[in-house]
Amino acid sequence: MHCSSPKMVCETKIVADEHEAIAGTKKDSIIVSSSQMWTSSSASPSALESKIEKRNQVFIREFERSDHEEVRRIFNEGIMERIPNSAFRGLKQQTTTQFMYAFLTVMCYVMTKSFTLTFCAPFILMGARYYYSRKVILSYLDCALHTDMADIEAYYMKPTE
Repeated sequence: MHCSSPKMVCETKIVADEHEAIAGTKKDSIIVSSSQMWTSSSASPSALESKIEKRNQVFIREFERSDHEEVRRIFNEGIMERIPNSAFRGLKQQTTTQFMYAFLTVMCYVMTKSFTLTFCAPFILMGARYYYSRKVILSYLDCALHTDMADIEAYYMKPTE
């Protein structure tokens, strides 16, 4: 079974709850400040910057079998974060969809002459949009958890031929 990743924008902050709880030696870990991951580091940081940097440290090390459940949990939570983004974030750029929703709202009033139902129509449309976005993402998540995330070592750790 092949699952294709939905094309969405996602900003996630999920990391392992406690890096000490995950098995692995300290010498295998690379300690990197999250600010150093994307920008060049500056000269000597002040005491306050040093405290902030310690709090924002990310521990990177090679995957081990004992990490399997934690990795699946992080993956699951990260994918679940995508639901609101996929449902609502891109709506600003989708003018055709906006016009269609406005048209459906106006048609609701024309057909029913009910202000209450017309007022509820946009909320019903947004609820349906959220429901179907959630359905697509849960389908992808189920597929991913039963394929590549079920055997992380086979999919990601072994070199390809």
